[in-house]
Amino acid sequence: MPERLTLPRYCAPRRPSNGRKVVVSTMKNEGPYILEWVAYHKSIGFDDFVLFSNDCSDGTNLILNRLDQMGIVQHSDNPLGPRMDPQRAAYSRARRVPAAAHAEWALVIDADEFLNVKCGDGSVDALIAACDAPDAISVNWRLMGSSGEAHMRDGFVTRRFTHGSDHDTPENGLVWGFKTLFRPTTFDYFAVHRPRFFKDRTLEPGMARWVNGSGRDTGDHFYKKGWRSNADMVGYDLAQVNHYAVKSREEFLLKRLRGTANSKNKDRIDTDYWDKFNINTHYDNSIRSDGAQALIDAWMQDAELSALVRACHETCRRAIAYQMRDEKLRRFVESGSFAEAAE
Repeated sequence: MPERLTLPRYCAPRRPSNGRKVVVSTMKNEGPYILEWVAYHKSIGFDDFVLFSNDCSDGTNLILNRLDQMGIVQHSDNPLGPRMDPQRAAYSRARRVPAAAHAEWALVIDADEFLNVKCGDGSVDALIAACDAPDAISVNWRLMGSSGEAHMRDGFVTRRFTHGSDHDTPENGLVWGFKTLFRPTTFDYFAVHRPRFFKDRTLEPGMARWVNGSGRDTGDHFYKKGWRSNADMVGYDLAQVNHYAVKSREEFLLKRLRGTANSKNKDRIDTDYWDKFNINTHYDNSIRSDGAQALIDAWMQDAELSALVRACHETCRRAIAYQMRDEKLRRFVESGSFAEAAE
């Protein structure tokens, strides 16, 4: 096994005023986007990354292994098993990883989700301070559409896709979904959209101070259940989660090949999924991703990581080319409409 590398000066861990902050995620075939996603979240103040991958065919696991060897993330293989879907299995395992269990703050998000802090200097610390350091901050999605892009190309996801959903009048019931930044010590276990208490635990008002993305108190509304806000609970003033669920039309075809990590329905990512998530009604370039590039440039000085990233991109382009042999999929990429492609 390769020797674990000492962290270079450009990404040395730091301990900000709000304690160590960790991102927890599970991935499958997210290789082209990993470096931007990690670098962005590190640039806004996250210290640790506890990451799991399952059943990858594009080299995602190899990229994560190398980032682990470089001291940038902690990566574990998390293959699909018979009892629990890989996403929930990963979050169960994460609770036992010291970097996650002992963090002051944790954020459980997917590789197509970016925490976009809109207050102060755009850092996680600024968000926590603006919310007066509660126990949980549930931050609503802005679903970011394809911006009309047909093809996969180089460049940051956060700069390529700048059109998304409406904050005030949601285009569908998914728009007000949220992800949660929280204190692990307050809750019993990690989950997809929010931390949870054990079912047999007596829940009492005030046992956790929970706020929304505008810093407004949500009371005990999400103690037991919930993954999206209603009109009284939604809030975007301080932060939002940019959710790049579809990307370009070619990249959506890669997503269809990958399938879903949190559902037994292997055909969930289909034409309806495209129609629900490809929302481009509002222009939004508010995410501050400039700090990510310097980190990526430094990491890519590593010859092994650079080679793995190039190989991943080539694998993805070959997968797209193979799908273009299907006339219906080729027409979808050309037209942007599954309905037209089916005619």
